[in-house]
Amino acid sequence: MTIKYFLFIIFFLISYRMTAQCIDKEKVTYGGDWGYTDFIHRCPTYNFSFGGDTSKQWNTLNDPIDIMQAPKEVLTFKREVESKIKDYAGEKFFSKVKFNSVEAVYPEQLQVFADSGRQDVTLEFCKAKYFFYYEFKPDTIATYHIGVALDTSGKIISKFNFPSKEDYKPIDTTFTYCELINIARKTQYKIDPIEEISFEFNNKTNRFYWLITQEIVNQKEGLNYYNQVVIDASDLTKTKKLKGTVSIVY
Repeated sequence: MTIKYFLFIIFFLISYRMTAQCIDKEKVTYGGDWGYTDFIHRCPTYNFSFGGDTSKQWNTLNDPIDIMQAPKEVLTFKREVESKIKDYAGEKFFSKVKFNSVEAVYPEQLQVFADSGRQDVTLEFCKAKYFFYYEFKPDTIATYHIGVALDTSGKIISKFNFPSKEDYKPIDTTFTYCELINIARKTQYKIDPIEEISFEFNNKTNRFYWLITQEIVNQKEGLNYYNQVVIDASDLTKTKKLKGTVSIVY
């Protein structure tokens, strides 16, 4: 084991331990919205990814199938999509973007899906032929969902839900979840207990931010209030208090 590798392991263990002390890893949830419901909602689709199932017997549960079994144009479209993301958002942003999977709509398989028990399947909402799933990852835990819809010719028909290179502000990667929680407590002293931390994007200000949300402990039927704190992901000194509401029906 090299010294460099040993130091990396020590750093990883320390970081993980610090995270575990402040908040359970499961409470750092995803942000953003794939946006697939606007393009392939309830469509007969198969999901393809690297390392997926290599079986030729595809299931209708959307479990990942090996991407080498996808239509031949998929990998070409993937390269084109990623090139356009890079051109639009810049190299710094793209360096943190990871491919997840791609779904392809198979209209001719509608009856196959229906026969398998997918009674809700329909072609009514199938605006796209392909839908690519990506994740923007500020660190190894948090993630922001990015979805890109394509038509049969490979043309992008969805809007980019991330900043352009002119608007993108690099994420402050020196943060720890302990620090985010401490900042939230200073901003809103009634933020505990914490329900979750998510990484989000404001398309009006073109800024990424951390959203710390309070847990509702004593739930009641009707309107419930909870506190939230927004922390600018590029400048952790910029914070804002919010008040959230949820209606609960028993």
